Amino acid sequence: VRNDIITASDVRLAASKTVILKRWIFKSEMAFYIQSVDSGFYLDVKGEHEAEGAEVIMYAFHGKRNQQWKYSNGMIFSKLNNFVLDVGMNDKIIMVEPNGTEKQKWYFDDDFTIRNEQGMVLDIPKGSKEAGTPVIAFKKHGGPNQKFRIVPINKIK
Repeated sequence: VRNDIITASDVRLAASKTVILKRWIFKSEMAFYIQSVDSGFYLDVKGEHEAEGAEVIMYAFHGKRNQQWKYSNGMIFSKLNNFVLDVGMNDKIIMVEPNGTEKQKWYFDDDFTIRNEQGMVLDIPKGSKEAGTPVIAFKKHGGPNQKFRIVPINKIK
């Protein structure tokens, strides 16, 4: 870990037999935060709601469990309730029980985007820099509102 983000030495490259793509996989279930490169806000389970269907928003850092994540079996789990990121109605990112569908499998691409198996990436609509903005899945365009850094929990004081 260097400069408070995960580096290539902290992950291993997994090869796919059917698709030639780089996929970064975490070595362990290390806990981390997901920070927008554009706004500086963090992915946050809105209102610390533990119920299935809770919305994921961007919010100022506070470090509680609803901003803490872990990565396992291709899915991003909340430390709040062990639900995973999923794409809900209107492409909003929500928290649900893990079932391993394409909408729940996420990859950390080397351009700082977080992409699911359907090819959609995490996105802050219209580049909003307002706290409480819902996170959505959107077609990749490479804008700064689609770039995120992974920050290990032990790197924030």
